[in-house]
Amino acid sequence: MKRFILLTVLTLAFCTGLPAQTFSLITGREPVASLDGLWRFHTGDNPAWASPNFDDSGWALIRGNRSWSEQGYAKLNEFAWYRARIEIPAEQSDVALYIPRIVTSYEVYADGSLLGGEGGMPPHAFPVSEFLPAVVYKLPAIVKNAPRTVTVAIRVWHSPLWESLIGGGLYEAPLIGQTELMERRKADRMDGLALSKASEAVLAALEALAGLAALGFFWVRPREKEYLWFLVWMFASAGLQVATRAVHLDGMDVRIFDTIQILLQTTFLYAQIAFFYRLLSGRRGWLFWAAIGSVAGRLVIALTLLTGSAAGVHLPQGTLAGWNLADVLLSFAPAIWVLTLLFQRTLQGLLDARLLLAPVLLLQFSAIMNPIIWLELFIFGWSLQSQSWYSALTSSPFNVSVPDACEGLFLIGMLAIFVGRFTRTSQQEDAHRRELAASRAVQQVLIPEQTPAVPGFQIESVYKPYGEVGGDFFQILPRPDGSVLIAIGDVSGKGMPAAMMVSLLVGALSALAETTTSPAQLLAGLNRRILGRNHGGFTTCLILHASPSGTCTAANAGHIPPYLNGNELACENNLPLGLVAETSYCEFTFQTRDSDRLTLLTDGVVEASSGEREIFGFARAEQIIHQPAAAIADAAQRWGQEDDITVLTVARIAPAMA
Repeated sequence: MKRFILLTVLTLAFCTGLPAQTFSLITGREPVASLDGLWRFHTGDNPAWASPNFDDSGWALIRGNRSWSEQGYAKLNEFAWYRARIEIPAEQSDVALYIPRIVTSYEVYADGSLLGGEGGMPPHAFPVSEFLPAVVYKLPAIVKNAPRTVTVAIRVWHSPLWESLIGGGLYEAPLIGQTELMERRKADRMDGLALSKASEAVLAALEALAGLAALGFFWVRPREKEYLWFLVWMFASAGLQVATRAVHLDGMDVRIFDTIQILLQTTFLYAQIAFFYRLLSGRRGWLFWAAIGSVAGRLVIALTLLTGSAAGVHLPQGTLAGWNLADVLLSFAPAIWVLTLLFQRTLQGLLDARLLLAPVLLLQFSAIMNPIIWLELFIFGWSLQSQSWYSALTSSPFNVSVPDACEGLFLIGMLAIFVGRFTRTSQQEDAHRRELAASRAVQQVLIPEQTPAVPGFQIESVYKPYGEVGGDFFQILPRPDGSVLIAIGDVSGKGMPAAMMVSLLVGALSALAETTTSPAQLLAGLNRRILGRNHGGFTTCLILHASPSGTCTAANAGHIPPYLNGNELACENNLPLGLVAETSYCEFTFQTRDSDRLTLLTDGVVEASSGEREIFGFARAEQIIHQPAAAIADAAQRWGQEDDITVLTVARIAPAMA
């Protein structure tokens, strides 16, 4: 401890004896000069203009921190040269030139020597991008330690495609100074540029997250294709955000970027249309086809121009401006269709439309404002300052535009809506499953699993419900006198309501059969029981009373007539049950012999439909009507079942055989 105290005292005594540091504005300054002053400027192209001995005193003067279009050279395209002389002191031997941004392609010369360039030059050049990366060019080292003057010449080529949209030349002042400092400025610029474009990375991440969430929902519910379309929409949009960020940070050949952009835009616009079409039950009206056609038109125009430029076809001046104008005008149609459909479904009370209203309004606001801003800037010539509220909603910690904010809020809203919708539909499906389970339980009680044995009769029954719970029913009720009552029918509707109606009919039939075996009286009684309880539906029913002697009596309430030995029996077809009060039903009587067979069936047999939408029909049914019940039902099911199928066959058995 004593040693530590002694060491501390000695250290403090030594430090207090040292002189304070001296800071100097002479030696502490960074040797950097901004070249934002006046440059000599001349249009055209001549290799001699790179020479330090060339007399440029007759050239015009423009500033080096603004485009030439802002300084009296609007719509200038092709070549132009900048020249300036830079005095470098003797002590500065390691000097570099920093070029922040030039539109669109350029070369840099120092004392007639080419230092380098970006973007490529004609005759085979195509503009790389207006977002060229910052570059540092090191000046040739001096042999002797002496002051010198360096002539810097910048040869700029501005693509004619962009002459009416983007001004050419220098946009920011170049810098000159020590190479290390210039490299540091370049790194700082790239870091700042990356931060300013952070919103695109954030949006791409949010879109990818939303797409993955949609994939999860689609995995659970593959029938709901709207989740799949939302997945495609989000992934295409995220890819576009990544490509846009890349072209701003690193530059990219315009043809490559435009191809990527138009393909991804087409993909996500079609996916967006398909998503809202399925989610909101859209219709294919003229506005729908206008939206589809506008997206296709944008794709065709863009690919035609890109293919022509890639093949070396000379595009007339103003072609790019015309392309952009057509693209802008066509971009309105999808947004208008989405908003129209959304408002229609909201007014109709659709819950999903109401939930989507605010997020989609935000998204489509930016979709409509983007082309309007473009028109204001490039067609009506408004200044960028007038639109600063739109392009820079915030600037710290990074730039966020109004479209960025709208899309971010839209994505957050959609994720919340999807979670709520998933929960709601899950609850609905659970309730539906419980209802189906209850309906199946009711149906299993009402529909005989095994055909009851009736002495003197051979009865076969086949029941094939179309869904989990069907509306067909049949009952076989042996009577004490040896006769049998057979009822077959079809309740309109499905699920629990149909099952409950069948329950009512079967219970009422059993009660009525205790007092009468008359088919007409039984139908009249059933009609009274269900009248007003069928919620606008109806029931077809055929009741047959067969006695041991072979006498059969039947009454029909809108059902398919019975067949005897393959031939349809002529009978009066009365109104279905549950439509009109006090309906009277006519009976008809016929005689059967031993081994005669009656066939009763529901309309699920004749209404079976093939993949080509061809129905099974009565003609095909009559060709197989003499076959066993199972064979008839199987034939209709193989053809293409569209409804419940029920087939009953009743054959008399001679006493000796019984």
